[in-house]
Amino acid sequence: MVPSIIFSVPAEKWGEMAVNVNKLISLEEAQSLILATVSPLATEAVQLSDASGRILAEDVRASKDEPSIPLAAMDGYGVQSMDVEFATPQKGVVLPVVGAVSAGDNRHHELNRGEAVKVMTGAPLPVGADAVVPMEMTEGVSEGIRITTPVAQGDYIVPAGAEFHQNQQLLSSGAVLRPNELTILAALGYTMVTVRKKPEVAVLATGTELVEVGTRLGPGQTFASNLHTVAHLVKRCGGKTTSLDIAGDNLDNLVGYIQRGMKADVVVTTGGTGKGDKDLVSAAITTLNGDLCFRGIAMTPGKQTLFAKLGGTLFFGLPGRPTATYIAFEQLVRPALFRMLGLSPALLPEITARLSRTIQVKGKILSFLFCRLIFGPEGPQVESLRSGTRGILTEMLAANGLLKVPPGIERLEQGELVRVQPLDLGLEGLSYFSALQQ
Repeated sequence: MVPSIIFSVPAEKWGEMAVNVNKLISLEEAQSLILATVSPLATEAVQLSDASGRILAEDVRASKDEPSIPLAAMDGYGVQSMDVEFATPQKGVVLPVVGAVSAGDNRHHELNRGEAVKVMTGAPLPVGADAVVPMEMTEGVSEGIRITTPVAQGDYIVPAGAEFHQNQQLLSSGAVLRPNELTILAALGYTMVTVRKKPEVAVLATGTELVEVGTRLGPGQTFASNLHTVAHLVKRCGGKTTSLDIAGDNLDNLVGYIQRGMKADVVVTTGGTGKGDKDLVSAAITTLNGDLCFRGIAMTPGKQTLFAKLGGTLFFGLPGRPTATYIAFEQLVRPALFRMLGLSPALLPEITARLSRTIQVKGKILSFLFCRLIFGPEGPQVESLRSGTRGILTEMLAANGLLKVPPGIERLEQGELVRVQPLDLGLEGLSYFSALQQ
């Protein structure tokens, strides 16, 4: 089970939480430090038609009973059940039909003993009727209808309040607005709904070798794919992005780009987080008088990740390798965005699955391996995608999960139970894991 980590740390105590930035910290420590700095964003009202995928920021209660009056559940005839309690195929009960009611009909219909009123599905039940006889249980005769099967009080009726009662809480703040929730809001008559604002994330790539996708590559150049990786991950997490472009390996340029990004809630850079001459991200944070919280996590990929505060803006420096960018984002940036949206727990859910084949791992620090999670008849099974014949980008392409290997483990045996973090969930996928996380 993934624990829900909720912190409330006063700003004046932030310095007390700082760690030695020259020492690797655990992933759990890093996540705790990040989440301790994050609060839910403000709210805004949006049109219901624009609310799909947004995070509800208010509790929703029913303003009335639904339905407000009893309705016919089937096409048939409204009757008083005592009139037909002895009906049989051999001795049918004949009732005159004194009217007809359709769905949405607001005319007043009153039923007396010994009468029937024709009703359509969803039609208001005539006053005096306590059951509906389905059409297929009747036959037309000159006097009206002949009923061959008895019905009991309440049969084939949707009672008043069957869907929900007035003041009943239907949705809670923090709900992801899927088609299900939007249907409820529409049924309640909402045209506007209060949602959490989307986190704004400014994304910047570093490295003189990088060029934007679509540009002709020169010698030694490569596409800045991480800009797109992060942008798509942010969108999946309910945020929106601004691309700050490619900063190269010039400190002044990097500082200028980051300053522009500080208008956003979060700045994410990729590359430049190591300790080489051209790894300038930490120097840029120092130049901007930022608070560097940690620089390095005891996990792989993603070891060279750093986190800082630049005034009211969170700063994540992610490694430049695409796979490390991806994994570090999922472990660190994603929880921060989820907390901004008021979601709890914010960490990736985990499940237990059985390993399909034996694998060797490095073992010194926490490792994440791309894997394929399959839900079969014998329960969840997982296949590591590690291979000596294909690259790690190809592994990432085939993956739908991350196999989490604790530090000190050098070998995992076939059939062993392991922990897996499902990927590709987005916001709507969280509903599958609410029971696991409570």
